[in-house]
Amino acid sequence: MSNVRRQTVKMKECLIVCNGHLTKKELSQFAKFNKPLRAITIIACDGASDFLKTAGVIPNVIIGDLDSVKPETLKYFLKKKVIINKVTDQNRNDLEKAIMFALSKNFRVINIIGLSGKRLDHTLNNFSILKKFHRKAKIKIYENGFIGELIGKSAEFECNAGDIVSLIPLPKAVGVNTIGLKYPLMNGTLEFGVREGALNESAGKNFYVRIKQGLLLVLIGSA
Repeated sequence: MSNVRRQTVKMKECLIVCNGHLTKKELSQFAKFNKPLRAITIIACDGASDFLKTAGVIPNVIIGDLDSVKPETLKYFLKKKVIINKVTDQNRNDLEKAIMFALSKNFRVINIIGLSGKRLDHTLNNFSILKKFHRKAKIKIYENGFIGELIGKSAEFECNAGDIVSLIPLPKAVGVNTIGLKYPLMNGTLEFGVREGALNESAGKNFYVRIKQGLLLVLIGSA
């Protein structure tokens, strides 16, 4: 399994748990390749707190309009002194509310699990939210054995030889150059609905991506 290279400069970091595809394995993956859950601030999006309760994990904050979380879950976490932040703004979904809260608390590395899963419209909207905030924080997602990061400039990644590497434009990336991938790109253009960079492969223990303009979602996972 691969991992994105750690920051050389220490930045305040949190984990947002969305109410999508969630398993204890997802939590374990994050803890294994990032840091123990007890050592990081956890922000739960509304109904995701039901999952955390069954998983035995206590978040620091529960945020959202609180229309999907079970009342008994809120009562349980209130007794655990968890902050309950009800935000009823219907123009923003729970992920956006959680990211805005994280930014207001000066978190500049935002890890996310449970981004996709239950409904396609929610999933697609969540990716739109990531695009909206990618310049304000380093955003990484952990999903079904993959680690993803949004980049709008040069970046280097640690991995294992043979890992799957997909470069997904959101919606377009111009002047894409890669080093360390089985199928290199040289000043290429990737565009959603035209040409994607899915299912590439790492050649060694790291690879490098540079783009001149646009945004890429870089996904890394075991073959």
